[in-house]
Amino acid sequence: MDKIWHLEWPHGSFNVHAKGGMLGRVSLRNGNQRVEPFYEAPWLDDGTPEQAGLLGQLRSEFPCVPFGVPWSPESVTTSWQTSLAASVDEHDAPLDSSDDLLHGYVCVGEWTLVRQTDLSIEIALEYPASSSIARVVRVIRADPDAPAIDFSVRVEARRKTRRPLGLHPNLALPSNPGALRIHPGRFRFGVVHPGAPEPGVSHAAPGAVFEQLDNVPLRTGGTAAFDRLPFAHDTEEIIQLCGVDGALTLTNEESRVAYRLTWDASILPSLLLWISNRGRTHSPWNGRNLCLGVEPVASAFELGCRAALAANPINARGISTAVPLEPGRPVEIAYRFEVVTP
Repeated sequence: MDKIWHLEWPHGSFNVHAKGGMLGRVSLRNGNQRVEPFYEAPWLDDGTPEQAGLLGQLRSEFPCVPFGVPWSPESVTTSWQTSLAASVDEHDAPLDSSDDLLHGYVCVGEWTLVRQTDLSIEIALEYPASSSIARVVRVIRADPDAPAIDFSVRVEARRKTRRPLGLHPNLALPSNPGALRIHPGRFRFGVVHPGAPEPGVSHAAPGAVFEQLDNVPLRTGGTAAFDRLPFAHDTEEIIQLCGVDGALTLTNEESRVAYRLTWDASILPSLLLWISNRGRTHSPWNGRNLCLGVEPVASAFELGCRAALAANPINARGISTAVPLEPGRPVEIAYRFEVVTP
């Protein structure tokens, strides 16, 4: 059985799961009502056979160390193929098998409780001895005065290296098309996923570069607005906003509530938007999944360590796709999720 730690305070409540260190069942106060902004995979409690890896506990929010999973070079556009085929630089520690897990060992490992107080839960995970990562520590803290949660993730290295890192908040999308408005803050440029996350289904033009979220190029020509969700059509999309200012606001016009995510963009300079809009019809997705991943990253999409560490079309434009790690100098990432006035 998955061990769960629970926390309640006057402005909300949440669970933290030992398996994968996942945040779950988040409820926050919005005036006199409660809202549940986050997503949990529908197959977790509907009788679907237990899924392997990350899909077996895909919940509201979690860190990714390292971010992504290997893709084959032939699955992406020409401009990205060299990056995916690159070998790891001799100055970076060799990749371990845990580096090739979808979003890292953090998502499948069994976390332990360090301490729990009235307002916070601190958990930790020791990495396999062969990994360049030694330990990850995660703190989830309730704001005593507001419907807000403050997070921190500390990554401790065993060897000097670089790795793509990221955060993975998943928001539940409303049922009405276009009812959720995305206000991404400032960003230098955006890039469409170079491989199409669901081939034959995804609409955005693989590898295309854009400047506005309401003007994303399509593979059939023309553009479309990606700042209002869900789409009326079924699709699966991933885009990366690069050179961000570390702030994102989401307005749900259906429930008349707004949320704000802020993070340290000096460490995580991009924002990945995973738009799961009923586009995957195979099990366990079954054409029913509806969520938005709002994922601060230092990564090259979710294309894995090799692409992120190599020269690629994103870091060629001055945006880091990996974080330097060194023993004795932990990297700590702070971020916050809160209910705000629409």
